[in-house]
Amino acid sequence: MVATRWSAKDDWVRWSVVVGVAGNKASATIQPYLLLHLNISSGHVWTIEDALRLFSAPETLEGYRASAAGKAEVVSASKSVKILEPSDMMILHLMRFSYGSQGSTKLHKPVHFSFELVLGRELLVSPSTKIRRYELVATITHHGRDPSKGHYTADTRHSSGKWLRCDDASVAAIPRSKVLHDQAYILFYKRL
Repeated sequence: MVATRWSAKDDWVRWSVVVGVAGNKASATIQPYLLLHLNISSGHVWTIEDALRLFSAPETLEGYRASAAGKAEVVSASKSVKILEPSDMMILHLMRFSYGSQGSTKLHKPVHFSFELVLGRELLVSPSTKIRRYELVATITHHGRDPSKGHYTADTRHSSGKWLRCDDASVAAIPRSKVLHDQAYILFYKRL
């Protein structure tokens, strides 16, 4: 497969590949996006790194139809998603809210993150691409039991290096230790 580069400078580009049974070619799709939606509901996800591994893990596709000789047939297939072009800003959305026939719910599961994030080779399309390091610059947290109720706050790093908590009209300095709580909803990382 030949990778085509996306032209939008500030967008991430993800590379989605579907691999079927022998005889069928792999199907690659290049998709621009601005943030990663990370599923945190799995019992194996306790950190951001766990969620990123789950994001890029191969997924079995049930009922996948592949065309061979002009005829579509159901084949065994798997799909994996990798990052083709890491951007200068990485925005990670932890999927804490779900909406279904039973209504909406919020997942209060602790997910740990740190001030530095390493985007490993296993997440990138090209394994020769060097490891990318990012630093945390902001978080958004939803406070409340339900998705339909609650309150949002944002922690952001000032250019002086101090951390500020924005809570409606109130902005106050907070210790660095208060930033790394385990209930964040959205994380913003800047490439080093």
